[in-house]
Parts: sequence; C-alpha cells; structure tokens
Amino acid sequence: MEKIEYLAQAYFHQDYDLEAENPIQILTEFRDGEPREVVEELRGAMEGVLSSGVLEEELAALWLDRAGACYDPRQDGVEMSIWFRQMIDALL
Repeated sequence: MEKIEYLAQAYFHQDYDLEAENPIQILTEFRDGEPREVVEELRGAMEGVLSSGVLEEELAALWLDRAGACYDPRQDGVEMSIWFRQMIDALL
C-alpha cells in the first residue's frame, strides 16, 4: 500500500493535470523517473489488490481516500478495476 500511496500523493496530486496531457503520461513519468525496483514493487502491489477480488467501491476508497489521489478515473468513464489494470500495463 505504501507504493500506491506514494504514486497517488507524489504524482496524482491536485495539479497532476498540469503536468501531462493525460493520466497515463503521469504513469509513464513515474515508470521512467523512479528506480526500477520501486516500479516493480508498485506493480506487484497493484496486482495484489486486483487479485484479492476487491469491489469497485473498495478500489475507489483505496485509491482516492486511503492513498489520497486527486484523479478519479470514473469521471472519465473508467471503472476503478480497469484503471488499476491500465496503471499496471503502463508500468511495464
């Protein structure tokens, strides 16, 4: 959870949309700017969350409330589980 919180707070802060054209570009910046082991730990944490079978509402609470992200993919019509999968894919 620590790595998800780091991503949410350091990269998806209130001005994240001023730093990239879209949220996936933020993830690209994270992937390219952070040490490889940090990126791998984050991917593993996200995969673990998805494989645990959490509900959409729980994913939303984890990403927005617990981790503190300012980006809500549901405002773009993207379900939280799809967003987590997109984040995982962008970190490859």
